[in-house]
Amino acid sequence: MSHGIVFARKIIEQVPDKDKEKVKEIEIEVGELAEIGAEELKKAVEDVTGWRVIVSEMPSESQCDCGYVGRVRIRERGHHIVLYDCPKCGSVPRVIVGQDIKLKKVVYY
Repeated sequence: MSHGIVFARKIIEQVPDKDKEKVKEIEIEVGELAEIGAEELKKAVEDVTGWRVIVSEMPSESQCDCGYVGRVRIRERGHHIVLYDCPKCGSVPRVIVGQDIKLKKVVYY
């Protein structure tokens, strides 16, 4: 099973079974540090369901021991992994937001 399909199923599971046939569109927010990219997840959900998917990407916010607060620097992205560090000192900061995938809205016929 592909990486995208696994995450698509997790999103689909959040819609009650009795309502799945009535879904026209969903809105998803994907953190830039999530294990899957926003566009990859969008395509996977659309391919599995036929629903229209609106996706937005949430920028990361982090706090580092060096005092830096802000967006991380992404070093590498692969399946199930995102390597990042503090753009000021190179350490691994504590992520405050930007790792989650959220189903924000469901629109029915």
